[in-house]
Amino acid sequence: MEKWEIFSFGVVLIIFAAALIAFWEFAAIFVVAVALAAVLMPAQRYLEEYMKPAFSSLLITCISAFLIIMAIYVSSIVLYSNLDYLKEMLVSITSWFGDAYLSTSGSGYFNPLPFISDFTSAIILWVKETTLEFLVILPLIAIKVMILFLAVFLLLEFGDDLSGQIRELIPEKSRDDIEILDRGVMDMLYALFNVHVVIAVIVFFLSFPVFYVLGYGHIFFYAVLSGILALIPVFGPVFLIAFLVVYSVSISDIRGLLIVLILGWPLLCAIPDWWMRPFLMGKRASVNSVLMFIAFFGGIAVMGIFGFIMGPVFVALIIGGYKIIRNNYGLAGAE
Repeated sequence: MEKWEIFSFGVVLIIFAAALIAFWEFAAIFVVAVALAAVLMPAQRYLEEYMKPAFSSLLITCISAFLIIMAIYVSSIVLYSNLDYLKEMLVSITSWFGDAYLSTSGSGYFNPLPFISDFTSAIILWVKETTLEFLVILPLIAIKVMILFLAVFLLLEFGDDLSGQIRELIPEKSRDDIEILDRGVMDMLYALFNVHVVIAVIVFFLSFPVFYVLGYGHIFFYAVLSGILALIPVFGPVFLIAFLVVYSVSISDIRGLLIVLILGWPLLCAIPDWWMRPFLMGKRASVNSVLMFIAFFGGIAVMGIFGFIMGPVFVALIIGGYKIIRNNYGLAGAE
């Protein structure tokens, strides 16, 4: 490489570094935009056969933005408006636990009920305060959302060309390794968006007859909660069923307990997770459920709400990196 080439390359690196530092706050948004665009790209390629790329990318972006924003808005409103009801359920469970504890331990032992009740109230108060803080920073969030979907629009329109140009820059000997990473990330994104979202929607609609028969009211609240928890493989539905079992026992509702176990558990937990999810994922995205759980909560704990996407992506990259090391160091046969 000649001196002028080194100089030009250095200038470009400095420009990219400066831009990255300046817009670091939006880096996570761009990564999420890339993930969304990658998942929506098959629809873009299909519509390109019938209309101009700009029109098809605009149509897909508008529909996706409307569905995502409406889902988040409705879910937030429903959950927030039912916080008091959720608190009543938690108080009922803690009261039942306290009564059972005192009946077996005697009055001379420590009673954890007041502390559990205070902890529950503190959680509810924190959620309400966090919601108010969210409303204060709503203009900034609106700007970030706008940037997100504008980036999705551009990536859908020019994504294939950009991807081809980047692949040409990769040395030929490294392309197989990069293909492993690319395939792993795409499989993870496929599982995240296509499979888990489809399962969440199915569970959302299945929950209406279940909670109607259960008779606890607040059917839409339970449906939204079921759909959200269904995004978390295995552990989300199990948590929901376990919570309902404990609650029905706490209010001495044997009928409700039987409905949860006989009707709720198969429709909201067993069938979606043990049959539908593996069937939809098929051979393309055989991602371990425990790894998905770690990816979800690890990502959210470290990166906030964007960790919902970034966590699984990083886990996919780690798995892909392990496969590359295994293949390059002659361990391909070691399973």
